[in-house]
Amino acid sequence: MPADIMEKNSSSPVAATPASMNTTPDKPKTASEHRKSSKPIMEKRRRARINESLGQLKTLILDALKKDSSRHSKLEKADILEMTVKHLRNMQRAQMTAALNTDPTVLGKYRAGFSECMNEVTRFLSTCEGVNTEVRTRLLGHLASCMTQINAMNYPTQHQIPAGPPHPSFSQPMVQIPSAPFTLHGPSDPIPIFSSHVAHIGYDR
Repeated sequence: MPADIMEKNSSSPVAATPASMNTTPDKPKTASEHRKSSKPIMEKRRRARINESLGQLKTLILDALKKDSSRHSKLEKADILEMTVKHLRNMQRAQMTAALNTDPTVLGKYRAGFSECMNEVTRFLSTCEGVNTEVRTRLLGHLASCMTQINAMNYPTQHQIPAGPPHPSFSQPMVQIPSAPFTLHGPSDPIPIFSSHVAHIGYDR
């Protein structure tokens, strides 16, 4: 075999070696890097979902309240949410009024159920370790405040529904628990209900 052919054949693999050595695979991204790079995309999708849901909610609430959509074409997001909350509270109030007209014992059942729930929460918090003391105090104080309001207020009849104050959790911070432990009354006590737990609805633009 001629010398020049042997030299050409022997040099081919050697010549290819540097090129293969310079090609290195991309380093896989860590989980943190992947989250960081995908965060703008996820945020864009999240905003799109929120806007889509708010658009549907706007249509539903305007239909439910029988309002002219052309006059409310530029509702702010906060307005849509506020109208929805008021409408749901009004529906809850109407359902309770209808239930009371059908079965007056609903009052006693609600009162007994609320008391039982308070008992259960109190038992759980007294035995559960790791619960933040401030959270525990605020929760028990809030329940005690709700119980006081239920005892103090009368539920209006269907033909007499004044505009009541919103639930305390919507209008002010939860109260601190009283210095004296609150007591749970029996189901035989008067059971006024829902006056402060379901707010009056009315929305005029």
